[in-house]
Amino acid sequence: MKNKIRGLSPLFIITSGIILMILLPSLTLLKSLFEADGPHWDHIKEFLLKAYLDHTLVLILSVGLITAVIGTYLSWTLSHYHFRFKKLWFTLLILPMAIPPYIGGYIYGGIFNYGGTLERIFRSHDLDPIHINILSMNGAIFVFSLFLMPYVILITKSFFAKLPSSYYESGLLLGHSPSRVFRKVILPLSLTAILGGTVLVMLEVLNDFGLVSYFGITTFSTAIYKTWFGLGDVASAIRLASILMVLVFVILSSEHFIRRKIKVSQPRALSTRRSKYRLSRPAKGVFGLIFSAYTFFALLLPVGQLLHWTFLAKDNLQFRKLDVIIKDTISLALTVTLLVIICGLIIGNYARLSKYFISKVYARIVILGYSIPASIIAVAVLSTFINTDRFFKPLYQALDLKNLFLTSSLIMLTFALTLRFMAIGFNSIESGFNKMGKKYYEASLLLGQSPLKTFFKIDLPLLAPALFSAFILTFVDVLKELPLTLILRPFNYNTLATQVYTYANDEMIHEASFFALIIIGISMLALLILNLMQKGDRRDKRS
Repeated sequence: MKNKIRGLSPLFIITSGIILMILLPSLTLLKSLFEADGPHWDHIKEFLLKAYLDHTLVLILSVGLITAVIGTYLSWTLSHYHFRFKKLWFTLLILPMAIPPYIGGYIYGGIFNYGGTLERIFRSHDLDPIHINILSMNGAIFVFSLFLMPYVILITKSFFAKLPSSYYESGLLLGHSPSRVFRKVILPLSLTAILGGTVLVMLEVLNDFGLVSYFGITTFSTAIYKTWFGLGDVASAIRLASILMVLVFVILSSEHFIRRKIKVSQPRALSTRRSKYRLSRPAKGVFGLIFSAYTFFALLLPVGQLLHWTFLAKDNLQFRKLDVIIKDTISLALTVTLLVIICGLIIGNYARLSKYFISKVYARIVILGYSIPASIIAVAVLSTFINTDRFFKPLYQALDLKNLFLTSSLIMLTFALTLRFMAIGFNSIESGFNKMGKKYYEASLLLGQSPLKTFFKIDLPLLAPALFSAFILTFVDVLKELPLTLILRPFNYNTLATQVYTYANDEMIHEASFFALIIIGISMLALLILNLMQKGDRRDKRS
């Protein structure tokens, strides 16, 4: 009985309240499934649903396969073999993460469209232009693969850094070739890391709205948006969101099943010594070609094209509301980031200190939030807030407020973004808590300090690197986010991302490029700072 009462501590109550807020939209969505079908559901089910499913599956499977193969090849080659300026090369590989796929889609659409950059270059040299239909399924796969590749590279690079060189050397001593050792030893060991990065890429593709909408590809994200706003059929949009949720569940379940089937011993400690191998001349040429092509198409060409378009549009750009848009974007990103960190600290601290099974369940619920596409979160959050506003309608009338006070405010968007990106901040914070353990906390309590004082005086300073990583990663993701902001923003509220979408949809790609450059510039700066901080931490640990 005493243990049960201890479980109902203030930390447990606050954590349970946060988890309930996270689950509330999903419960609302589940409840809506038992309501009547929408007026267009029969038509969607008979004529459109198969196309939505086919296009979505082709996209996620194709992009997942390409990023897994090329991303693993690039990260393994740079991790294992000796190169000059290796750190610079790695930095160039992760910087495309700062470019959201929807901005990449606008760039390549403007380059390859009729009358685009490529056609003008050919005509200026009196050559017949080559027309490439980039606004197609193949074009979308190409763009997604370019700008989502860093997810696989980062995760596999982190794994290869912990892989003892003795595994590779033992295979060579047994007389096997380097390629065979990689296939038979390194690849099976790294399969879980590759799978984790690939699943993350697939979830990002499912979440995208801007690129597939601009390319005219009907996926579940575009279908939910059009059914909701174009047809005004919320019930059918909820059913589409539910089918998409089933697809997400299948992907995550398949990943979990494959992980359980892989019976290999994963390395836990950092390798103390890493052998430096040199690529043969032909292999170095192949790697140089792939690396150069990737950095050109994923980084140099997009940024160069945006700079050129911004220069062309300098006389047409309207800076009258620029300060308001930047202020709204940064203030929204900061607010969401702070909420994510506060909630992550509370849940992470409870998961560290609690011995109950419920703490592990809470941690999994938080992490699952990132796996839910934005279109599903948008439908669920809007339904939740509409029902909440209906419940409080008598109070609103007494206070002379609008009937949809919460639904029409920035509170709904902030809540949805916090729900969406909670997992990013929580993962970094949970990792920091795991490394720190409970020994300092327990020592402080033995010295007579209160848990609250211990948290602020001991835990927070030790968590500073993890908190910084959580802050940077969450801030960058909120800054780039489009679907939730586009769907749930209040009237006449714009961010940099929605400005890019609005201009690009109005075929004003030159004007959109200026706002896209601001997003990319801030994101790249944040990623570079994070990269430098992590290198400094690694040097400190070695010393």
